[in-house]
Amino acid sequence: MTVRQTCPPHRLAILFALAVALVLSANPNECIAQPRSASMGDFATGSEFEDYLRVLQIAGVAPLYPWSIRGFSPREIRALVAGDTAGPWALQPRFSKSLVDAGPATLTTTYNSAYPYGANDGAVWAGRGLTVAAAAGVSGTYGPLSISLAPVAFRASNSPFPILPNGKNGLQAYNRGTFSDVVDMPQRFGPDSYARVDAGNSGIRLDSKYATVGFSTGNQWIGPATEHPFLLGTNAPGFPHLFVGSGSPVDLWIAKIHARVMWGKLFQSDFSPVTGGSRFTRAETGTERLTTAATFVVLPRGFTGLEIGVSRYFHVPFQIGEPSSDFWLKPFKVLFLKNEFAQGDSAGFDNQLASIFFRWTFPRSGLEVYAERGYEDQFFDLREFVQDIDHEREYMLGFQKAFRGRSKRIDVIKGELVNYQVPTLARLRIENAVYLHSPLRQGHTNRGQLLGVSAGVGAAAASTISWTRYSPIGRTGATLRRIVRDQAGNYLNAIKSYGGYNPLPPGFDVPPNRETDVIIALGVERMQFTKYADFGAKLEAMQNYNRNFTQDAANLNLQVMARVRRW
Repeated sequence: MTVRQTCPPHRLAILFALAVALVLSANPNECIAQPRSASMGDFATGSEFEDYLRVLQIAGVAPLYPWSIRGFSPREIRALVAGDTAGPWALQPRFSKSLVDAGPATLTTTYNSAYPYGANDGAVWAGRGLTVAAAAGVSGTYGPLSISLAPVAFRASNSPFPILPNGKNGLQAYNRGTFSDVVDMPQRFGPDSYARVDAGNSGIRLDSKYATVGFSTGNQWIGPATEHPFLLGTNAPGFPHLFVGSGSPVDLWIAKIHARVMWGKLFQSDFSPVTGGSRFTRAETGTERLTTAATFVVLPRGFTGLEIGVSRYFHVPFQIGEPSSDFWLKPFKVLFLKNEFAQGDSAGFDNQLASIFFRWTFPRSGLEVYAERGYEDQFFDLREFVQDIDHEREYMLGFQKAFRGRSKRIDVIKGELVNYQVPTLARLRIENAVYLHSPLRQGHTNRGQLLGVSAGVGAAAASTISWTRYSPIGRTGATLRRIVRDQAGNYLNAIKSYGGYNPLPPGFDVPPNRETDVIIALGVERMQFTKYADFGAKLEAMQNYNRNFTQDAANLNLQVMARVRRW
């Protein structure tokens, strides 16, 4: 069956006119300087208000604070906002100090003309056609106690488009085309419209200067990346989890230490390769998984603006008897697999990911640089680490440069890249099973979306160059992206021969010169404060070369947002 990929012109015209009318051609008399108000609900993990606070740090407006463990507590947010008296949005006098406060109500519409496209949008999955998402919330604080309720609901029309046949039947036919036996990452969420209601950034927390503890369903972010975190970010829905850590960096004189440990539960989509019961048994691997992570950040004395961190992340089988004492202590287990065997743990069912990272901010220069080195697989011993240091590796590099101008404007140039494409080590051993594992065959996902980098699994990469201007009436930006979604090659033969499964669909041969599936996207966006609401629009035009290792395909992504605040 041939599926029409182009969008009816009248639909694009209507949507584009709406975006222009609401944002790009707004009446200047309706615009206001700075948002009417700001509340805790504006500073969810990965939000544009959180990004704004980071820019203020770089520009020397807000105080320095480690950025590699998020989300922030209400106490941390208040401290960061307190410094914004001279920034473009001047949030300090507008920040709500109420014990109970209604957050902004947001309505977002996303249109994809040819195929799904979107990243770092939490629970939302934007398929082909129109996707409508709504979010609202309320939060309250009383002393060290804070409570938030911030649900998200969305509906994707999920119009049909060509997918890569994976040889499966039923709902599994919609799962990923490559690695379909070992990852829960649908190409399309079924044949009909797709909708979900998610708890969003909801939770309860006790927080002080010295310690924090709580329960949340919101997204967490590990590491210094702004768009491409290896371990955990906002690309997938949040999951229920308990956490405990330091309330603020603890001063040990030689350095300050900031840490957080998390224990949670992950779920799969209806299109997962895993079927059967929720628990892990000898016969079934279980539709649900436990997860845990520990992150430690050091701020060494004498190196102002520097944070160095390490994090470990585990997928753990949801066996009968779990969560056990072993699960609660999992983040502190020995480093190498050899030592685990020596202690009697020979099952090897859980999957570990780990990373080491740094971020260094120079406020006087308006500059920050940051990087991360991640690993998908646990090393057997120190010898393996030394001789095969590129085994299942990932690296991320980034910088942001802020320029303070007149009229309280800040311009930011950003560059960030992440890469886990095939290393030269693939000539010697199986490589590029990044975000994949066995016997837990959902991969590094929650409800069918990647928890870390949105680019893909196996061998993928992404890079971003952007310009953003923060001004008293809003934000304007332009972005150029390159995304390697998938990569075929001889390394797949090794996985097929020794890994126990075929990464490619049955009978599928990659045509010559079609081995790399890559997107080039150019986008512009604008967010503007007005008397009655904040309005935003974003337009991205892209070309997908060798989509699904076959033909090229263009797509137009248009997003329009309206955010209403309390008066």
